[in-house]
Amino acid sequence: MNDTSTVSKVASHPKRFSFDTLAVWALLISFGLAIIAFIPSTTIPFIFTKVSVLALGGLIALACYILARLSRGNIVVPPVPLLGALWLVPIAYILSTLFSGVTISRGVFGNTFESDTLSFIVILASFATLTAVCFRRSNQYKTFFKVAGILFGVIVAVQVMFILLGQITEKVSPTVNLVGSFGDLGMMVGLGLVISLLTLRFQKLSPRVEKTLWSLTGLSLLLLALANSRLTWLLVSFVALGLFIEAIMRRRGEDTDEDFEGVIEMKGEEDSHYGASDTRGLAAPLVTLVVGLFFLIGSGTIGASLSSAVGINYLDVRPSWQSTFAIGGHTYAASPLFGSGPGTFVEEWSKFRDRSLNETVFWNTDFNAGIGYIPTSFVTTGILGALAWMLFLGLFLYVGLRALLFKTPEESYARFTSITSFIGAWYVLLLAFFSVPGPIVLAAGFFLIGLFISSLRYAGERREWGIIFSKNPRVGFVIVFILTLTLLATVAGAYAVIERYLGTLALARANSALGVGNVAEAEIAVNQAIVYAETDSAYQLMSNIGILAMNRIAGDSTLRASEAQEQFQNALTESIAAATRATLIAPNNYQNWLALGNVYQTVVPLRIEGAYQNAKDAYTKAGTLNPNNPTIPFTLAQLEIAEGKASLAVEYLERAIGLKRDYTQAILLLSQLQVGLGKAPEALQAAEAAAYFAPRDSNVLFQVGILRQGTGDVDGAISALARSVEINPEYANARFFLAVSYSIKGDAVRVREQLTAIAAFSPENAQAIAPYLEALNQGRNPFPDARTQSLLTTPVKDQAEGGTR
Repeated sequence: MNDTSTVSKVASHPKRFSFDTLAVWALLISFGLAIIAFIPSTTIPFIFTKVSVLALGGLIALACYILARLSRGNIVVPPVPLLGALWLVPIAYILSTLFSGVTISRGVFGNTFESDTLSFIVILASFATLTAVCFRRSNQYKTFFKVAGILFGVIVAVQVMFILLGQITEKVSPTVNLVGSFGDLGMMVGLGLVISLLTLRFQKLSPRVEKTLWSLTGLSLLLLALANSRLTWLLVSFVALGLFIEAIMRRRGEDTDEDFEGVIEMKGEEDSHYGASDTRGLAAPLVTLVVGLFFLIGSGTIGASLSSAVGINYLDVRPSWQSTFAIGGHTYAASPLFGSGPGTFVEEWSKFRDRSLNETVFWNTDFNAGIGYIPTSFVTTGILGALAWMLFLGLFLYVGLRALLFKTPEESYARFTSITSFIGAWYVLLLAFFSVPGPIVLAAGFFLIGLFISSLRYAGERREWGIIFSKNPRVGFVIVFILTLTLLATVAGAYAVIERYLGTLALARANSALGVGNVAEAEIAVNQAIVYAETDSAYQLMSNIGILAMNRIAGDSTLRASEAQEQFQNALTESIAAATRATLIAPNNYQNWLALGNVYQTVVPLRIEGAYQNAKDAYTKAGTLNPNNPTIPFTLAQLEIAEGKASLAVEYLERAIGLKRDYTQAILLLSQLQVGLGKAPEALQAAEAAAYFAPRDSNVLFQVGILRQGTGDVDGAISALARSVEINPEYANARFFLAVSYSIKGDAVRVREQLTAIAAFSPENAQAIAPYLEALNQGRNPFPDARTQSLLTTPVKDQAEGGTR
């Protein structure tokens, strides 16, 4: 390796166009397009579109960089230790993908290049590396910050517009934004605010630019107040505090200060960078600090009220530190070195989540990440991944502090770049440790990491390292060969990105078509998705389409018996094959086994050989992968009911209720089964338990009412049924049985009142109720068998049955 500082100075500002320049602009344009990419369509994947733009832009930049090296015959890089440490994390992901047991495709790509996959972490590391080697001069740094400033202005301006439109029309949600989730928007705005504060502090700006930054600062504070994130406020306030203290320390007292008349001044060693008194940028940190502290204190009151006032309601729900550590402990017990595999936190969550969560509103939520992005990576990539992250973060902190404290660049803009990129990068890294930023926020952080590494060439003496391989044939052959292979690999990488993106587009179209009941179009689209990229989610959807097709064929009376049988058999075979393929792609995803069980359960009533046992085996496998999920034993109970095994169904329902005490669906089904088994008191007890947990559920109260009536508690039945009608006045069945109960009490007036109300709901109900009203008009009891009426079929229809509720 040779010291190329002299060469760099000679060729400091190239005038002509070059592949190096094109690589720089490829990085900037791809990042800008990724941010502003916004297509309001349900068939266009919002986040994956941004990630795909980043990936393609990075590949184009890499190709341009390689062509530049081949044409120039040299490679020049900044100091490499930190750059090497950065790649420890992707190496850990590679090893985890190979040896954790996860399928290669799942570990590399996931379904859509999710943030915890090998492909995405390589995108981040590549962006940082390309930024470090492509950005070499102050004019390129200036270009970066100009583009970043424009993008920041666009994000803020567009968001203000969305919020204003959200107050005018319900068609636009105030939470819609260019970045990702509304939490991601707050993080990105916080990053822009941090860079704005640093710019106001350390750069001499024109009045127009300074006013613009002040305007963006004010709007950013407003958006942060609406995002109402304590972590973002804390980090922004910490930066503002540091800048405020730094600005105060640079203030110089006047030599004629009256306080110092006759006082001996104690002087210490002065910083060489401290020139004349500098109060530039003092106000912005102070304002930010005051506002930040105000909303930190009042985030749960004033901040929440402000967000609600403009219609911004979003949840940032993640597992706690305790839950994340618990999941990690179980994972390390099974696979300590390599973890569970990239992108598999959700599977570990399903297996090891705390049963007590079933008592919360998130009882049926599958979390894809833990408390933070980096802690999640600790779980999925094991000890190797944790060590890689800690080594990189530790070295980044050490090199950064050492460079800024002892080797501050002499060139002013390089010094500004070094300070700003280091602080901005740590802002994102801390977000990644304590929360789960979206892909765009993470990409911005790694862009800044690369920019800081680039600025290290200016630390102390300007020092770059490189080799002119065109002068060394042996070394040159090896390097040219490697560069050529890498160039060809960019083509393969671009093909993989485009293929995955087209597959995701087709899958989105399939979901959209299925949502409107267009089964044929959904089937065509999902087949296209599988051709582009085989994912378990695509095969799950294909199995669901097959189930709908079977139901449609079974209900089509126009088909000949032979045609219907052939089409039904084909749909069943394809559905089973699709669900089975999903279980092979992601065998630890319990939802794939549920999909397979659902296919077999569909044909259990047809008494197809093996259907019941295969469905039970698939559901049981899902239960072992998600043992604390009460919906799985509930589903098994439904299977047993379809097979006519009520006693086994009762056992599964009791297991489901044992996992979740307020599982009203299971409680109601259990009460119905117990009625059928001649256990009316037990059934009533179960229904009343459901009513305790769901006091405003009209269906539960209806069930309690008819069971009380069946056990002779007429007054209790009237109380429950009247409450059900009060909650849902158009509940026809509840009114009918309420009329029955009133007839037992001999209250003809109230019987007429309920029957008249039912008749008004629909012509069908009026026709059904007419004989009962006629009996009343003739002075007869319309319900002569009222004591047993709760066991009879009601003649009226609710909305769910085709009538009106």
